[in-house]
Amino acid sequence: MKVSTYILFGIIFSVIESSLLSFIPLEFLKPDVTIPFIVYITFFLKPQAGLITSVIMGIIQEILSTSPNGSMIFSKVLIFLLALFFKNKLYIDSKYSFSYICAGAVVCESLIYILLSWLAKGESKYMENVLFFIFPNAVFTGFVSIFIFSFVKFLNMKFFDKN
Repeated sequence: MKVSTYILFGIIFSVIESSLLSFIPLEFLKPDVTIPFIVYITFFLKPQAGLITSVIMGIIQEILSTSPNGSMIFSKVLIFLLALFFKNKLYIDSKYSFSYICAGAVVCESLIYILLSWLAKGESKYMENVLFFIFPNAVFTGFVSIFIFSFVKFLNMKFFDKN
């Protein structure tokens, strides 16, 4: 129940991000809200749930984006694998350390996307744009992940951790 609820909220946030935020003309105000859900589920729940979350959110973003085929799914699964690798090496003790990890994951995802776009299309047409917005997107995603972490913590206290 807990995992499916988090995945459902992740899907809702992903659809909002991919469909509604495309109308905002400011590129740096477009956080990747799927990263906090993938990182949270991978760090605090079972690895299988993190893999399922990353695949589902990658498919949703793949459908709603114009990126090269398979690049969103592949980058989300790689972010899951990186989070799984760092699960026992990093300690998340607050929403701020969670925010730093999510910001770092956005930087990694952007670099993965650039590499996949270059390998798939053989062009560097939009690489400058992605490189220019890596750090503003990472900072804004880190900022948004503070609220997502607080929201998930609220869900845990209100609905799931009842004795």
